[in-house]
Amino acid sequence: MMREVRLDCKLNSVTLVSVLSACGSLQSVRLGMQVHGLIVKLEVDDGVMVVTALVDMYSKCGFWHSAYDVFTGAEGDSRNLITWNSMVAGMMLNKESERAVDMFRRLESEELKPDSATWNSMINGFAQQGVCGEAFKYFREMQSVGVAPCLKIVTTILSTCADSSMLRHGKEIHGFALRTDINRDDFLATALVDMYMKCGHASWAREVFNQFDTKPDDAAFWNAMIGGYGRNGDHESAFEIFNKMLEESVRPNSATFVCVLSACSHTGQVDRGLTVFRMMIRDYGLQPKPEHFGCIVDLLGRFGKLGEARGLVQELAEPPASVLASLLGACRCYLDSSLGEEMAMRLLDIEPENPTPLVILSNIYAGLGRWKEVERVRGMITDKGSDKLSGLSMTEVASK
Repeated sequence: MMREVRLDCKLNSVTLVSVLSACGSLQSVRLGMQVHGLIVKLEVDDGVMVVTALVDMYSKCGFWHSAYDVFTGAEGDSRNLITWNSMVAGMMLNKESERAVDMFRRLESEELKPDSATWNSMINGFAQQGVCGEAFKYFREMQSVGVAPCLKIVTTILSTCADSSMLRHGKEIHGFALRTDINRDDFLATALVDMYMKCGHASWAREVFNQFDTKPDDAAFWNAMIGGYGRNGDHESAFEIFNKMLEESVRPNSATFVCVLSACSHTGQVDRGLTVFRMMIRDYGLQPKPEHFGCIVDLLGRFGKLGEARGLVQELAEPPASVLASLLGACRCYLDSSLGEEMAMRLLDIEPENPTPLVILSNIYAGLGRWKEVERVRGMITDKGSDKLSGLSMTEVASK
């Protein structure tokens, strides 16, 4: 592409900024460096737009050193708050949070005042790295200087609180949402439900859910409740919310059915699980993914319906190892050597260096008293150079 650029053509900064933006989005640092070289060669005015675009491009490509070199090399009017914001965001993107903090604190010496974009970069950066405490510290500081956080930042911090089980911070965010009257936003409500569920407070999540007389028609909102109840072991409530979802004509999505099928598996409800599985395909036109097959295969396997489980596995062109391993585990419980060997061999095709399938297969043969087969399988393990088995597995074989 760059070879086709005639050096006598008039390239302006707007064109170059657009190309640099595309390079950053595509993470094509090679092309970005060519554009940078062209800027230098043609002595294009390196104003704020060009400098900021170069910083952004190098940062998105993972070359924060190069971004910083461009940033520090800019002089006078070639660097303003937008450029600083791009550099701070770039440092956070590359997990250089200490450098980002240093730059944030240096703004004052440049007689610049952080705007909402600066604060958002700091908060979002720490949140993305899972450092909930630091994200929350900047969230508080942001408010103390009179900058209002946007809804996206509030939901981002809530998600971090959920993943870190930081209930205290999550509750404070909820309080902020109530004070600023944004608590009825669908996305925020979903984040609140998810946070309370992941912190083990299903009753508080239910209060958020119940505040809506007319529930949002976004499946994610309902999924947060269904999946949350499932994680907390209250599978009947998960089924209740799913039924309510259908009653209110909210269309479930693929993730909804993963949650419901998982609840069926954990409660051993084979008939209900099969009904839900068929409903997903017949009524909603959703093609089952490996996660759905994994849930239903696990459910059927637990109750000895190995033939049906195998039939479902056969429907997958390339069943993932987790699905095959689930069925192999069921074969171990019910001592099905024929299907067990089939699953073990298929797992070995996927993960040839993993001895676990052979260990389980040897345990199946040991449970049947077929000692010659046990020795044969152990020989296969040795031939693969995988004789370093876990003590528990070998003890199980030996004890038979």
